[in-house]
Amino acid sequence: MKYKIKMEICELEKKNFHLFVSLKIGNENARLLVDTGASKTVFDSQRVLQFVKEKKIKTNDSKSVGLGVADMETKVVKLKNITLGKMHLDKLEVAVLPIGHVNQTYQQIDLPPIDGVLGSDFLMKYKAVINYPEALIKLNVTKK
Repeated sequence: MKYKIKMEICELEKKNFHLFVSLKIGNENARLLVDTGASKTVFDSQRVLQFVKEKKIKTNDSKSVGLGVADMETKVVKLKNITLGKMHLDKLEVAVLPIGHVNQTYQQIDLPPIDGVLGSDFLMKYKAVINYPEALIKLNVTKK
């Protein structure tokens, strides 16, 4: 099944852009930065609490690098009932890291905050194709 997901393309400064997608987790809206250079999909450690209870967040054995953090313990959580456009996922495991510094920067340039980052793990799994002229991400879900 193929899905077309609308993106918001924001010009941060002349010829510098960030891509965003909106989704629902349960009945709550979420906003994610699309980052093809991020190895994992990550939710902010504070903002994720609007979608799950803190006790559902587990410590992972791996370490995270990037997003302004160096060699930080990774936590993970399974988000449930995710809707991205017309695409529905029963669950999605994501990393949980503090990324408030990203939202502080967005606040300084009058952009709304993000709840997390849609990373390459998700983009590769669903064979994402980013179409800039149409502001779409095309995703492919293969049935097992």
